[in-house]
Amino acid sequence: MREHGRTVATVAVIALLAGLAIGRFVSYGPAASTVAPPRTAPTVEARVAALEQAVESTPADVRSWQALGIAYTQRAFEVGDPAFYDLAARALDRARQLDPEDARTELGLGNLALVLHDFAGARRHAEQARQRQPGSADVLGVLVDAEVELGDYEAAGAHLQDMLDVRPGLPALARTSYLRELHGDLPGAVEAMQRAEAAGPDASFDTAVVAALLGDLHFTRGAPAEAEGAYRRALDASPGLVPAEVGLARVEVARGDTAAAVDRLTAVVDRFPQPDAVILLGDVLAAAGDHEQAQQQYAVVRAIARLQEDAGQNVDLELAVFEADRADDPERALALANRAHAARPDNVYAADALAWALLRAGRADEAVAPMKHALRLSTADPLVRFHAAEVFAATGRDDRARDELTAVLDRNPWFSVSHRDRAAELAGQLGLPLPTGWDAR
Repeated sequence: MREHGRTVATVAVIALLAGLAIGRFVSYGPAASTVAPPRTAPTVEARVAALEQAVESTPADVRSWQALGIAYTQRAFEVGDPAFYDLAARALDRARQLDPEDARTELGLGNLALVLHDFAGARRHAEQARQRQPGSADVLGVLVDAEVELGDYEAAGAHLQDMLDVRPGLPALARTSYLRELHGDLPGAVEAMQRAEAAGPDASFDTAVVAALLGDLHFTRGAPAEAEGAYRRALDASPGLVPAEVGLARVEVARGDTAAAVDRLTAVVDRFPQPDAVILLGDVLAAAGDHEQAQQQYAVVRAIARLQEDAGQNVDLELAVFEADRADDPERALALANRAHAARPDNVYAADALAWALLRAGRADEAVAPMKHALRLSTADPLVRFHAAEVFAATGRDDRARDELTAVLDRNPWFSVSHRDRAAELAGQLGLPLPTGWDAR
């Protein structure tokens, strides 16, 4: 639910590629050569339809039920419909009934647990699958994703290297990119994601998602033209892909074309009201002065969150940041952040959410410790660094606040629609120059 779109945990931001959960992950070992993939791949919708026919014609085929469960999970990500999670669970439960010892079913259940944000459960499923299928790159991928989301970054790096050693293709390279990004290595993250895109099948959902993630990285590093190119490649491979459409809207806002961004986001939300798109639409409308329409979008976000929770998805972390940003109910935001942090105390985004919620609730001094914990990897995420600047400025640590805000504005002055005015105000407070063009707004 974050407007920069890099936490996945919007979901997360955990995309399911090639049957695997692909977070945004990393290894610091040597780069591995890619494996040549097939040149074409069916769409997720087509796979779902074909697999539904397969299980209807051969109901005892465990492989088809396993594949259908994973395809439903991918479809939920693609269209933002939580109803597919229940379908995925039913398909995987049927596969388990047919063969209780099959590692692929545990793998599918691990993938489903990841998108439901049950990361401890995902790790358990991955470990069980690993006992039955040691050395599987697919199993290692789920294990890496779970460890990253739980904040066990050292273990995630080690298991990712194992994955790269076994199968150095798109899923491993995309994870490599994310861990590099988390550790502040944006050039390395871009390089790994470029290789992941090159390793994917042409015109496939998998390659499209990776191209959209690459666009996010380019936007984070302050290169909107390169970001636009990546987003358009994503849409060429998978027309209508929501993360790519949201990315293009951010580029349009950065260029001052707010009307185009509103039109694009409205069309996206009308088709698939995914939280990132709805939040950004609300923020763009608010920035344009249409606060009534913005509030309507924020109400939709809260309704989506209730649907996600009803479907079994834990959205405490994402909703905590959303509510803290709006400041309508800072105590609710803090309660959500405390729950998210208790569940994943070592995750840098959970620490960031707690620090931000504490600050917005008027408890700045208490926000310093979790904020420092959130920064311990030197993340490149501009929104985390902006939160840090706010926390340090509010507690009299102006030198540290200047460093954090300078890092944000020098790299990506378009880092946020909703926080731009406050960033300008804070820059003035700290004696920092505004980015070029901001005074013309």
